[in-house]
Amino acid sequence: MEGFEELDVLDSERSEDRSADRKTPDAGSLTAVRGRLVWFHDDPFLVGTEKAMRYEEDGLMICQDGRITYAGPYESGRNSIPPDAAFTHYPNHIISPGFVDSHVHFTQVGMIASYGERLLNWLQDYVYPEEMKYSDKGYAEAGARLFCDDLLRNGTTTALVFTSTYPGSVNALFKESSKRGMRMAAGKVLMDTNAPQELCDASVEKAMKQTRKLIERWHGKDRNVYAVMPRFPLACTREMLKAAGELWGELRKEYPGLLMHSHIAENTDEVFEGRKAFPEFKTYLDVFRHYGLLGPGAVLAHGVHLTEKELKICHETKSAIAHCPTSNLFLGSGLFPLRDAKTPKRPVGVGLGTDVGGGTSLSMLATMDEAYKVSALDEHPADAIRLFYLATLGGAKALRMHKKIGRLEPGYEADFIVLDPKATPLLAKRTETGDGSIEDLLFALAILGDDRAVEATYVAGRLAHKRDRGGDKKNMGDHPFAWSRYDWQTQSWLPDRTTGFRGWMAPSIDAYAGGLHCVYLAPDSTLQWTVYTQQDQEPGEWSAPQSLGVKTGAGPSIAPYHDHLYVCYRDYPSKRIYTKRCDDEGVWESPRLVPGDIETHYPPAITAFNDFLYLLVRDEDQWISCNTYCSKTDAWSGWKQLWRVDSYDPVTIAAYAGRLYVMYVPDFGADLKWTAYDLATGDWWPHRTLENTAETARPKLAHYNGLLYAMGVRWQGDVRETWWAKQGADLPEWTTPEVVPEIHPYGYGPGLTPYHGQLYSAYFMG
Repeated sequence: MEGFEELDVLDSERSEDRSADRKTPDAGSLTAVRGRLVWFHDDPFLVGTEKAMRYEEDGLMICQDGRITYAGPYESGRNSIPPDAAFTHYPNHIISPGFVDSHVHFTQVGMIASYGERLLNWLQDYVYPEEMKYSDKGYAEAGARLFCDDLLRNGTTTALVFTSTYPGSVNALFKESSKRGMRMAAGKVLMDTNAPQELCDASVEKAMKQTRKLIERWHGKDRNVYAVMPRFPLACTREMLKAAGELWGELRKEYPGLLMHSHIAENTDEVFEGRKAFPEFKTYLDVFRHYGLLGPGAVLAHGVHLTEKELKICHETKSAIAHCPTSNLFLGSGLFPLRDAKTPKRPVGVGLGTDVGGGTSLSMLATMDEAYKVSALDEHPADAIRLFYLATLGGAKALRMHKKIGRLEPGYEADFIVLDPKATPLLAKRTETGDGSIEDLLFALAILGDDRAVEATYVAGRLAHKRDRGGDKKNMGDHPFAWSRYDWQTQSWLPDRTTGFRGWMAPSIDAYAGGLHCVYLAPDSTLQWTVYTQQDQEPGEWSAPQSLGVKTGAGPSIAPYHDHLYVCYRDYPSKRIYTKRCDDEGVWESPRLVPGDIETHYPPAITAFNDFLYLLVRDEDQWISCNTYCSKTDAWSGWKQLWRVDSYDPVTIAAYAGRLYVMYVPDFGADLKWTAYDLATGDWWPHRTLENTAETARPKLAHYNGLLYAMGVRWQGDVRETWWAKQGADLPEWTTPEVVPEIHPYGYGPGLTPYHGQLYSAYFMG
């Protein structure tokens, strides 16, 4: 079997740190950017906006080794730009310190926008069930990847993050932040009462032991900062609060910068129940003070209903508040008195928090929008300067990081963002009609901006996110999902049957456990799973899509094998290949890395053949390579290179009549090639051409009704058309490809498989 030998199956190597090949910023990275520089060196609530803000209309910033070395006028610094620096000019754009999110829950991204009940019921009905899912390592890792990517997409470079009570959720988040080089603060949630038993800490002693280990492992590693995190008094026994306060007090000297983070006075019901639960204290905040949970580095989320006496305690202890307006409005919690908290007579440190999933967006610009409205309802509307201060230096001060981040000054860590005041047609019109001042531009961004206004995000001097400005690509990612089937009575395909789903690339379909399963890419490139079920001759229907919790950069492939349905995909943004499988109850397991050094940009192809699961993919070096998996030994055989080709299109495979058939694009603009491995002879057939298939990018193969079918989408000049062909025992050669006028996949092609006695195709229309 040339280039495809069956070898003894080796034990698969598993490494929990190989889920993505992102790297922390290079030590010697050099970056220079030019644009409108805006930052703060003081608090505008205390000294006024003119004294607090610095603005360079034509500014230059130079970064080396992750830190800023110059920030000032372009003309003064242009001769200092190193010749080997990556220089980018952002004309008419605003360059600001990266946003600091002072309070957010990464374990709640999956239940954001759940129907807004009052806080305590909302926690029980939505939050705790979602957080329990983070006991699963794969679920936690997928959530951490999505969360960190979305922070950067929204211009947030630092966040103070609640995880869950499971230590694995902390590990997942810090691993992802380290891979991106972010400055992240987080910790294990401490909670031992008034929550589901599965989510509560088993004991105070165990919770403290886990917290100590996590601090030792993560605090100060890369740019990570640990925060001791008792959830809030109603979720903690007195023993838990006492232990948390003692631990924080004990370790602050050994671990400088160690934070404490919790919730306080978010909702009137919470305050009422808290006062009942702790009647020995004069105020709700006294619970924290008594147990040593106030002081510099303590960040209390919400504080909506703190009294004047409690605000004074925050000022005296230098404890900060995270103002979370989108969450407070969504849950009907109340209006945070920002001006009262920031009064110069006894100012309290305040930062802005998105508080997802109570909050409705990870965008700090959207959070500024709601903060303005809250302050306006309080009859003290905050201007843009104060809003941007809270989102940058104000948040950095709350987290006691203001000597490292939050400013564009030499010596500071080079976390910054580039904002586009004309990112949307509405913003562009507003910018055009404004007075052109920096205050007006910032205010327009704060009220109308979202992730689209973030042109670029830099972490430690390196570009970590670039806005996709390609309209074609945006449209490519948002297409209606459709399906069809071949009707033997009319000998034609049914016209496009659309659904309410949207996505892109080529979906993959296969029959398994009585249903027609489809896995596809949503518009944001996360994998979705839906099942079409038909009973007898009655029309079937597709189930509501379910997210598989992973993101991929190419189309998936699915196949049933030994009592499971397998999905194979290329991880995003790494180039590694993973599998994920479910049983006949629809229970999905965590993703598993296919071992080996192979990397790819292209969709993999899988099928069951000869008692193995075969995986073929075109790798980075243009080789079609193969790996086989044996479920009995739970191991992969290892990668084998088969043939090198000169195109950049994926490969498709199918088992038929005791052979493994392979079809691929051999060269740009060429007709498809195909071959088959014959078990009877142990040889590959000569590679042959399927004529009249030039300009087909992603064909599919399927075995149905005694024949092997091929289907694809090709370009004929400016016309895109779907074709299919077949071969079999009575058809030793492929039939001439015929056009299928009834169905209209766009360029990435269809999925193809038999189900319920008929041949089905699924695709995205374009």
